[in-house]
Amino acid sequence: MTAVHVSWDNDPVSLHADDAEVLNRLFALLRERLDVRKRSIPMPDRERGGFIAFLYQPVDPRRLAELIGTLE
Repeated sequence: MTAVHVSWDNDPVSLHADDAEVLNRLFALLRERLDVRKRSIPMPDRERGGFIAFLYQPVDPRRLAELIGTLE
């Protein structure tokens, strides 16, 4: 199972995963299906371990949850 944690209370919204490739696959889906282009690259998360990335444009939480669900 692929776990992506979304921190909505951060500004910008942050995405956390154990593997950078999971975040890259999610960003590919976001670009393809929702035209989301403003985001960071995945980088090591020094506080929690794993990887972190940021979204710099609004995304509907329901649509994001749907896309995360397709990664599993």
